Amino acid sequence: MSSSISRSTLSFAALTLSLLASVLGASAAHASSPRLLAREVSGAYDMQDGSTVLIDVVGQRVLVESSAPEYWTARDSNLLVSPDGRRSIRLLRDFDGRVDRIEMQITSAR
Repeated sequence: MSSSISRSTLSFAALTLSLLASVLGASAAHASSPRLLAREVSGAYDMQDGSTVLIDVVGQRVLVESSAPEYWTARDSNLLVSPDGRRSIRLLRDFDGRVDRIEMQITSAR
């Protein structure tokens, strides 16, 4: 009798872990949507040079205001790319997944 109890307990534990893993996997896949995570980006960010970058999500587009307002593309959950493709903003997140700070990257023309 005790062996059947331990087997059923192990089966229940395995089923519970499997269910938990599938739920967490589904929520992680849903949360990794660029547009969904871009919503968390909205706000003002101070850059090292003293300038301020304003980021706002407008519908399905990301408005970035630095020197001039432009609509940027959310390439993935941590990367925004300018319309010309030469500038990008890397979103650096804290432990909870919220955007803590940003880094602007500029690719020089060749």
